[in-house]
Amino acid sequence: MTTDEKILVVLDFDHTIVDGNTDTWIQNVHKDHGIEFSEQIGWTEYMRRIFVEFEKAGIGREEMATCLREMKLTTGMTKLWEFVRLYKRRLKVIVASDSNSWFIEVLLAHFQIKDLVDEVHTNPASWNQNNTLLKLEGYSDNTTCKKCPVNMCKSEIVDKQGEGTYSCLVYLGDGSNDLCPVLRLNSGDLACPREQYRLSRLLRMKQDEIRCTVVPWSDAGNLVPILHNVIKNGRMRHQGRRGSSPISDDDFMMR
Repeated sequence: MTTDEKILVVLDFDHTIVDGNTDTWIQNVHKDHGIEFSEQIGWTEYMRRIFVEFEKAGIGREEMATCLREMKLTTGMTKLWEFVRLYKRRLKVIVASDSNSWFIEVLLAHFQIKDLVDEVHTNPASWNQNNTLLKLEGYSDNTTCKKCPVNMCKSEIVDKQGEGTYSCLVYLGDGSNDLCPVLRLNSGDLACPREQYRLSRLLRMKQDEIRCTVVPWSDAGNLVPILHNVIKNGRMRHQGRRGSSPISDDDFMMR
């Protein structure tokens, strides 16, 4: 790999960078908001209605920011971001999340990693003039990908980065909406699903469709030596591709 070639690192946010779901966590500021989720209205509209109830209850920007800052990074994520800072010139880092732009902005700043993230792809959110209502929009109108939610296909986000532009793609995620981009990764790329979360379980069920290397994690710090190997070689290299043979419980974690 030449010195000007970069590795693309894509991270989900909820349950991947932060140890929790920002949309459910924020409801701690007003647990009795009275809004119930249904498939008919969808998640984005559900959160819009909750924010309206927050405004009615007098809960504004500062109260919500204080609540968000009580969230923690996932285990080992601090060590992973230290590695990113050390090798940032070799990496392009993007966040692809079904959270929202304001939540992510608050937390990236709080954890002092905002400068390490090149792009954030998520549902746009902005405050009204009086900072009393957080206005939420959907990221996109997904009408083509049946695997993904109506407001976001993460494969489209990855595709926008340019096929063939990077020597390797590393994807960290946890949820079902991370499956679509992971199944499109190629040999030499790396998928890192969080253990005991839905993405890890789904990948076990779709072994024949996997072409990339899969390295589950429960401590993100354990990914550092693997990512160092990726930077050294310009791609993920080891004997055996996870898409070429069945994955047992023992083999699923790369030794």
